[in-house]
Amino acid sequence: MTLLRRGGRALVTMVSVLAAVLVFHTSAWAGTGGGDAVRSGISGDTRPGVAATAYKWFSWGDLKVGDCHQTGGYLRLYSDGTLTFSARTWTDFTLSGDIWHARFQLKDSSGQSLFTTATYDSPTMWASKKHDWTANGTYEPSVYNATVKVTQWASC
Repeated sequence: MTLLRRGGRALVTMVSVLAAVLVFHTSAWAGTGGGDAVRSGISGDTRPGVAATAYKWFSWGDLKVGDCHQTGGYLRLYSDGTLTFSARTWTDFTLSGDIWHARFQLKDSSGQSLFTTATYDSPTMWASKKHDWTANGTYEPSVYNATVKVTQWASC
């Protein structure tokens, strides 16, 4: 019986480790209502001396990797090569705190990769506490016009 209990714990531990290193990817089209129209706009000039900048944005529905969740995730690419990613993330279970790791692959209309961003990390998450967070970064601005699809690569 003791061996079976140990084996059961080992199996649970192995499943937990595998879940923690799974990498999940999902695509977001720059479309609305299932079409290919790019969601875009011009950012407001909220700071004196800063010119308004064109942007495109991409969003994801609910994502899950192991015990971790993301909802309301969106990436805004600005034409000047800056980006902003925002999401709500949480974990169902953790012994040492979980972190949502996200990076983004920008693609053209044929699915060709144009640029892959750095990885952006959530705050350390504890069971059932939801975190709304935002990360800012950069990308190669020369790919702005050609970018019509973004794949989020996530792990936790």
